Amino acid sequence: MLIRHPASVAILALEGDAAVVVVQTRPGAPERTVELPAGCLEPGETELEAAVRELREECSLAAARWRSLGGFWAAPAYSTEWVTVFEAVELRPEPGQLDADEDIVVQRRALGDLPRALSDATSLAALALWLTARTSGR
Repeated sequence: MLIRHPASVAILALEGDAAVVVVQTRPGAPERTVELPAGCLEPGETELEAAVRELREECSLAAARWRSLGGFWAAPAYSTEWVTVFEAVELRPEPGQLDADEDIVVQRRALGDLPRALSDATSLAALALWLTARTSGR
């Protein structure tokens, strides 16, 4: 069964040697997950517009600079979801509003701790794209 899923974004929001993560309840996980900020595109929205909105909504943050890192299929065996990954830097507070079904705690985690801290595949794949871009100088 193929699940038709909207495209989405994942954001590696950086503050010095730390990244912004969201800790939240997910119905398929027995405990709260640690993820990069992320979400689905709304109709008519570009990937960058969705990333800006999600960072504001989930983390009450805005970024002065954005960089697209590429993308990947989230689970192509059963879903049409394409994930575009962005790096966001020069962060500043910007009031946001969580969706009614979200219970998010925003944290900062050391970049070196992310591979062990992140608990979902989308965040780990996004981190891998960022690490590849950083080591290749892109």
